[in-house]
Amino acid sequence: MLLKSLLVLIASAFLTNFPLQVNNDNVHAESQLSYAELEVKGTLLHQGPIYYIQTHDSFFTDVKLLVRLERSEDKNRILDRHLEKLLGKSVLAKGLLDCRRVGQEKGVIYMHLSNESQITATGDK
Repeated sequence: MLLKSLLVLIASAFLTNFPLQVNNDNVHAESQLSYAELEVKGTLLHQGPIYYIQTHDSFFTDVKLLVRLERSEDKNRILDRHLEKLLGKSVLAKGLLDCRRVGQEKGVIYMHLSNESQITATGDK
């Protein structure tokens, strides 16, 4: 339910304010419009090489949502160590939602993370 609401909200935002540029009969959207600011609170998980924040809808607590943390730099060791310290803890992350990838995986949305200041422990258990 939360994911469906999020998709409808994002789709309506894109459809109302989505300027396009036409060059050589190809239609290209401005790359900045493919992202929206996102803040998410949940538990930091690690599956394989990928970090996720598991969260849920505040009204429908049985509906789980995974926020996949897409890192802008694979070799950012400071961010690696920071994420390792936060594993299994409640975190608050602020970043950019990649709207181009919404719906790519069922129940998963993508957030871009570039540095350790974007994700902090909340102190919740």
